[in-house]
Amino acid sequence: LVQALGIPQEHIRITTEGVNGRFRPVEDGPARRALLARYGITEPYLLYVGGINARKNIGRLFEAFARVLDICAAGDRPTPQLVIAGKRQWRTEEIEATFHRLQLAEHVHFTGYVGDDDLPGLYSAAELLAFPSLYEGFGLPPLEAMACGTPVVTSNVSSIPEVVGDAAVMVDTHDVDGLAAAMVQVLTDSALRGELRRRGQLQAARFTWARAARETLNVYQDLYAND
Repeated sequence: LVQALGIPQEHIRITTEGVNGRFRPVEDGPARRALLARYGITEPYLLYVGGINARKNIGRLFEAFARVLDICAAGDRPTPQLVIAGKRQWRTEEIEATFHRLQLAEHVHFTGYVGDDDLPGLYSAAELLAFPSLYEGFGLPPLEAMACGTPVVTSNVSSIPEVVGDAAVMVDTHDVDGLAAAMVQVLTDSALRGELRRRGQLQAARFTWARAARETLNVYQDLYAND
């Protein structure tokens, strides 16, 4: 707003979104396993949550995931599945072409749309959330995942650094090798995973809808007082 429209900085107040209280760790057990079975998901898996469109950088996620598969195979590690939780939207041609070119049909599982009530279990069971979006106005999935105790690998652009703070591994959106390396690091470094879980839950706890309402109300009260 400041750069494009010339609005003075002092005329802008920012309120952040919040994480619904339903997003918290779901322990392994019959209910979580039944949820995964209902969506046809097998463990271990990496998770992406969001719409399937060009802005979300899913083509590069596929490229990076193919490298992760090669690294796991070379190191004799369990081969993870990539779960794409979201519905197809716009400009998906390049995404689909990359998917077929890399022959990922056996390794990538599309769930379609996932309701909010099911997301905490999907986040909690995942090895990590991969969210390499090219641009976000806010970016709720990384916060939701962190609230559930799931490590996050995400982009270093737009609003995302402000949202995740120091609680996620951030990468260049165009660096496929860097994205692959970050995912492998989180998969193989148990100390890093533990630290990301700890930091993530602390970071997510800062973003509540009560805070959003309070900050928004403060704006109206200040405007009324100065009218």
